[in-house]
Amino acid sequence: MMSVEGSVKRIGIVYSSSPRLSSHNHMTKLAIIGIDGATYEIIHPMIEAGELPNIAKILAEGVSGALESEKPPMTPPAWTSMFTGLNPGKHGVFHFIGRDLGSYQHSLKNSGSYIGKDIMSLLSKRGLSVGSLSVPMTYPPFEVHDGYMVSGIPMPLTGDSIAWPPDVCDDMHRILGAGYIADVEYSKYDGDTETSKDDLSLYSELRDELFRLEEQRLAIQTNFLRERPTDFYFTVISVTDRCQHYFWKFQDPNHAGYTEEGAKLYGEVIKDSYRLADKFVGEARAIIGDETPIALVSDHGFGPQYHDFHINTWLEQQGYLVRKQVPYLKWGKLHLGGVLHRLGLGFVEKIIGPLGKIPIYRPRMKKKADASDIDWSQTKAFAALHGICVNLQNREPEGIVSDDDYASTIDEIIIKLRDIKMPDGSVACDGIFKKEEIYSGPRTTEAPDLQFQMAGLSCITKECWGESELFALRKNAPISGQHRFNGIFAISKPGVEAGKVIEGMHIQDTAPTLLYAIEQAVPAWMDGNIRGDIYAEPPEPKWDRSPEPQSDLPASSDTDDAQSQSIEDSLRGLGYLQ
Repeated sequence: MMSVEGSVKRIGIVYSSSPRLSSHNHMTKLAIIGIDGATYEIIHPMIEAGELPNIAKILAEGVSGALESEKPPMTPPAWTSMFTGLNPGKHGVFHFIGRDLGSYQHSLKNSGSYIGKDIMSLLSKRGLSVGSLSVPMTYPPFEVHDGYMVSGIPMPLTGDSIAWPPDVCDDMHRILGAGYIADVEYSKYDGDTETSKDDLSLYSELRDELFRLEEQRLAIQTNFLRERPTDFYFTVISVTDRCQHYFWKFQDPNHAGYTEEGAKLYGEVIKDSYRLADKFVGEARAIIGDETPIALVSDHGFGPQYHDFHINTWLEQQGYLVRKQVPYLKWGKLHLGGVLHRLGLGFVEKIIGPLGKIPIYRPRMKKKADASDIDWSQTKAFAALHGICVNLQNREPEGIVSDDDYASTIDEIIIKLRDIKMPDGSVACDGIFKKEEIYSGPRTTEAPDLQFQMAGLSCITKECWGESELFALRKNAPISGQHRFNGIFAISKPGVEAGKVIEGMHIQDTAPTLLYAIEQAVPAWMDGNIRGDIYAEPPEPKWDRSPEPQSDLPASSDTDDAQSQSIEDSLRGLGYLQ
């Protein structure tokens, strides 16, 4: 991808230095309202019907356009690319989890992967005060100048570790009259499991909880914008994403799970989530003023999910993945202390002390298939992070594919992916990407070797085990909507070309373009392009030619085991982990 500097040179602009904006008075200089998963395919028809007046005003007064997401269009890499201006090969976030190179394990990703490269850190270092509320991938929260940060997912749902400084949690408790809860605990909704009948009552509880939590966040936003004003404000509304995941089928007659009863109960839920997002926008502008630059962004768009693709079944059928077939006997490990506790002899466990850690092995029958059944000595490729990884020698602990055979193995898998047909006989894969084709930079080694998409992203890989068929129809599984590439971008500020629609904007272009829009220097190390065409006569940008910052914090989660398990369970319920 062309650098920011190269991109503006391309449109024939010559640059010189210009003075920086002053930040001494804490008047908001830029507000970014993220609307997670928002798409113009829903926004425009609602505006035409006379709805979403606050969003409509920004589109009419400002510049807007579709915003192409990352490949694949997942929440973690998309938001991180947006606020760093970097591709995932440089910021290192490809998923909610990351591969632990040298093993077959994964760890939760966190803000340590990119701190210092993000727009919040950059503006803090320049002396601008920063407020950040519920932006994904900002856990653990990190220090910003004269402001605050309340983390977004993935994160513990409660506790004072979710905000910086910690007294922000006390402030939120005061505003709400109760402790702040960051998100719904999705594990109980089990979004990916197909059942014989759709339990419509399940969705009522979920809808009510989603809107209750987002209304609470709106109360926090209103209070913070008034009582904790900052030069730069960034928030993300999550209710739109969650509602489109869980309620898409109720407004889509083409979905196998659509019913008249479901449509009557929940057919307006997605539109209601956009109406709430519009309320966020309106209340923010009422406080910061119409003359303050404001941007609307989303990390990706949305559409239906009609099918699952059983990637592990396919890899087995093609001979790339080999596993032990359940049921089979294996040795299970217990500890003496645990055995005594189960027998009601806890007092003996206390007496023997450290001896309670003595291992006891016993045979047990393994009945449920999972990744532990893989025979790595015969496996050439495996699924990870919604892609495919080669079991490579000197990279994976039990790799069997040599460096010399790596390229031919990748090419062979691509050929076989292209041969896959959907249940209706159409070609399944409409996008197959080698990692070096879509990522660049030192963190590219952490990415899956291949990414692919099927049926316009209406068919999503499912890493389950023991399925005999390659495809399954989505009908009664709670999750019925999935991400698309077409997110949104809009900016309203004095001087932009009112009502203009721009094309070809990529999510990596967001940070450099917004810095440019408020006359801040754009780091030359950013991958994204400055979109000077937001102006009829683009002014000269200012460049920051300092070296790219290097994060010295751990890039994987430092939460304890219980917190990590809770976060993973919730992400699994939302369909992000399997």
